[in-house]
Amino acid sequence: MSYEELRKTELFSFFSFTETGRKPMTDGMQEIHLKPGGFQEFIDVKMRIDRFQNVHQGVLYLDRDWIGSPMTVSPFGKDLAKSFIAAVTPQADRKKADNIVSTIWNIQGSNDSVIAKQSQSPKDQVSEPAIEELQNVYLGIEEKYETKLEKSRIKVENVMDVGRRRLKISIDSV
Repeated sequence: MSYEELRKTELFSFFSFTETGRKPMTDGMQEIHLKPGGFQEFIDVKMRIDRFQNVHQGVLYLDRDWIGSPMTVSPFGKDLAKSFIAAVTPQADRKKADNIVSTIWNIQGSNDSVIAKQSQSPKDQVSEPAIEELQNVYLGIEEKYETKLEKSRIKVENVMDVGRRRLKISIDSV
């Protein structure tokens, strides 16, 4: 996907991402730093693009304190994480990445409650079972989840970055 195509996705329009800087890399790529319209102090995004403006890597950092814990999970963090994965994953892998997206979207803390306006029928339920290892990484219980798809690798891990505990979601072209 080109960087221009990525800029037309919900990731950019809904979350109002803007560039904060560009840095040339030694391998000929460029690293683009981005910030969202809100909650900037908790969120960082980096994209690596080639000279033809094709995206080779996307990395999202979310502060652990902001996204929540096993007891309470921020809906804003889940929304951003699932939108990032849906937008940055190459087209050829999007169908396979749907279970990752739905697993993140459906994560709940033990103290969270969902109020439905209508009772949910079985057709409204997630079609594939949630990925428990991914849920545990998102909740901060486990360290790393990784899966290799046809054209990309998706990695979700808990890291220390800029002196803070953060959830790092990276999508690399392979």
